[in-house]
Amino acid sequence: MSTNSDPLHNEAVERCNRAWQRAYNKKLADIDPGESDYPARKAGNQAYLRAMPPLSGYQNICDCIACIGYALVIDAIHPSDAGRLMAVAKIAIAAVRHEPTALKPPTQQNPKGAQEPSAEAETNGA
Repeated sequence: MSTNSDPLHNEAVERCNRAWQRAYNKKLADIDPGESDYPARKAGNQAYLRAMPPLSGYQNICDCIACIGYALVIDAIHPSDAGRLMAVAKIAIAAVRHEPTALKPPTQQNPKGAQEPSAEAETNGA
C-alpha cells in the first residue's frame, strides 16, 4: 500500500517498472548491436506481469488495476490481455465487496432472567 502523499505515486506500479527494467536490461546485454530489442522487451513484459500484486484484498486489487493501466501505456501488455486482466480484477473487487463480515462475539452469553434454549428449540432452529 502506498504511504506517499503524492496521489500519482504508486509503489506497486514502481515495483512492476523496476522488474521490467531489470529484465529488459539483462536480456538486452545478450543482444548484439543492431539486432532488435524485441526479446528484451518480451522479457521485461513478462517480468512486469510477474511483479503485479495478487488479486487479494481491496488495496492489492486497486494496485493491480493501476499496474494493468500503466502496462497499457508503456505497451507492456496487449490491449486484449489487459481486457482479460481487468475482467478478473472486476470479479475480484466484487468478491471483496460481498465478503461476509466476521461474526461478532455475543456481548452476553446469558443475560439475567433469560432462559436457556431447550434442546428441542435448538434442533428445530428456533
